[in-house]
Amino acid sequence: MFSKNESRPFLSDDPSADEANARFHQPHQTRTKIISHSIVCFVTSLFWVMVILLTLPDSDAHYTSIDDKSPMEQGHVHRHNITSNARLITCGNSTQEAREAGCKYDILLNNWVPEQCLDQEFIDEYRDDQSWAGFSDKEMTKPISVEDMGEVDFYCTSRRDHVNHCAMMWKKQFYVLFDESKAFDTVVASPGHTDHCAQFLMDAPEDDWKGPTRTEMGFAGCWIRE
Repeated sequence: MFSKNESRPFLSDDPSADEANARFHQPHQTRTKIISHSIVCFVTSLFWVMVILLTLPDSDAHYTSIDDKSPMEQGHVHRHNITSNARLITCGNSTQEAREAGCKYDILLNNWVPEQCLDQEFIDEYRDDQSWAGFSDKEMTKPISVEDMGEVDFYCTSRRDHVNHCAMMWKKQFYVLFDESKAFDTVVASPGHTDHCAQFLMDAPEDDWKGPTRTEMGFAGCWIRE
């Protein structure tokens, strides 16, 4: 009474037809997914390669190794600072070399320094404090002259002088920056000396104010900005 097709159920219990159809379509779907994922991966990789290439520094950029610099310059971080585009002149490593180079002993810096960086105005203000005297003994009973300060390896000063020294150096540092000075010494430009003075002033309230400060004579350089 019913046709052959009409006698078949709406949902067939026989999976053979569906399985055959699935086996026919599955490879095609898999290949499509692989191709799609490959394209996405390729486009993403190409994008990041372009980003990296665009952010690389210019091949013509010039880099200077820290080993190529003098010992005084090696302490400076390689970024733009007040010593950028400045040339350095030095006093050598002995009093004889310092004199031959025309350097003078600066009692504020406790260093021989090229004459271009000898700032008499700050030296005079430093001496106005009346605490700057140097002594040859740790009991601070034997004063020495300025000339002798520049000849000995070290001498002793008071704690007050140390505070005065750090305060004056910070004032000097400010005006070097504010006035954009054409010449400034390597002590003013030294991160290490600035850290030293900061730590000393922080520790000063708990320090022994009657004890001496060992002051070592040294040889500073002078930065010249053209």
